[in-house]
Amino acid sequence: MRRPWELSRRTFLRGTGTLLALPMLEAMAPSVARAQVGSVPPARRLVTFFVPNGMYMPEWYPAASGEGYTPGPLLSPLAALQSELLVLSGLGNKPCNTSNVDVGHVASTSGFLTSSAVWDGPLRNGISVDQVAAGQLKQYTRFPSLELGTKSGTSYVLHNNISWSGNSTPMPKETRPDILFDRLFEGMNPNENAQVAEARRRRRLSVLDYVKEDSTQLQQKLGREDQLRMEEYLTGVRELELRVQQTRMLQCSAGARPVQPVDVRQQVRLLLDMMVLAFQCDLTRVATFMYGEAVDESSYDFLSVPDGNRSVPVSQGHHTLSHDISPGGLSQRMYSAICKWEVEQFAYLLSKMKAVQEPDGTLLDNSVVLFGSGIGESNLHDSWNLPLVLAGRGGGKLRPGRHLIYKDYNSLTPGVPIAKLFVSMLNTVGVNTTKFGVDGDGPLPNLT
Repeated sequence: MRRPWELSRRTFLRGTGTLLALPMLEAMAPSVARAQVGSVPPARRLVTFFVPNGMYMPEWYPAASGEGYTPGPLLSPLAALQSELLVLSGLGNKPCNTSNVDVGHVASTSGFLTSSAVWDGPLRNGISVDQVAAGQLKQYTRFPSLELGTKSGTSYVLHNNISWSGNSTPMPKETRPDILFDRLFEGMNPNENAQVAEARRRRRLSVLDYVKEDSTQLQQKLGREDQLRMEEYLTGVRELELRVQQTRMLQCSAGARPVQPVDVRQQVRLLLDMMVLAFQCDLTRVATFMYGEAVDESSYDFLSVPDGNRSVPVSQGHHTLSHDISPGGLSQRMYSAICKWEVEQFAYLLSKMKAVQEPDGTLLDNSVVLFGSGIGESNLHDSWNLPLVLAGRGGGKLRPGRHLIYKDYNSLTPGVPIAKLFVSMLNTVGVNTTKFGVDGDGPLPNLT
């Protein structure tokens, strides 16, 4: 059906102190097509999902390489998404091993996305792959990048940051879902945003109430398919807002400043949901998610493992368990349960991205999403062979559904540089480069 009008890709619903971005609609197709002809590339996203303390490697690797591989136990939460994944074995981060700080956790965390040696006194690191991408892609979006995480951490920045814009400049993470919601779905003026948000909360109004008039007028002009898409999107925003409000109520007493959600499971899902919405509305094309911190001793008493004829909760901290992994022992089973839970959160993110339809595929089709840790074998503090999964198709530039072995993953010799993977990821989202970090001297082969 031909429309007598069209909608700009940069249209927002407007209200007092509020700008609400829109998802991709059919009415935007002409303006998007013209933008692409005018050298504005189609939206491609780069995402990294970091977890601390490595993985239990005997349960990580698939049994065979190539297509049709059988996932290891820790990859089983991703089984339904196997056709969307590249499991990468034999990649390492050799520059971390020349750092003058703790190589096992600190350097492997802060240098995970920089592929550089990390120094303290004075602080020195490289620029991370996400910030290289953001430097070019920020011209197309409202936010250059999003840095999200579950812990604000200590004052020691090398423990708490994977995203770096330069040698001594970490990119601070947002850990509060309520603040992130206001940042994404309120207006441009931060001071006005805070005032409007607080007034809205006192009156128990939704952010959607502020844009109701603009929303109603727009929907009257849309075709049936766009109307349904808008209703689905606005319903999703409202459901997310309610969940954020519930966490704010649970975590606050009268007069207290809100803190992180009591339950990390709730915090993770809220942050990932908002990341997906930000991509859906093209608010940003780059995001990092840092779960935990370098030496992470989080407790997981909500998880349980079999112990004889009973089930027992995970009773020790993550870092402690990662160094007490006698195969088959209770501690190893607890450690594996944590590792598997982390993979489940990654599976949740990918499923959300796959459910978002775009003109040329799904959001996941048009993204490159890396899951990994800076450590492989935690007991050895091994950064030679990292547990890595690359998801998405990068707009057709990647061929997932395979397990790729770049080096014997039972060897403790340096693997193929992970920096080569970062060169490929950058190329996939439209950043043309042949080098990254210390040892990224070209793209990683066999990804296409």
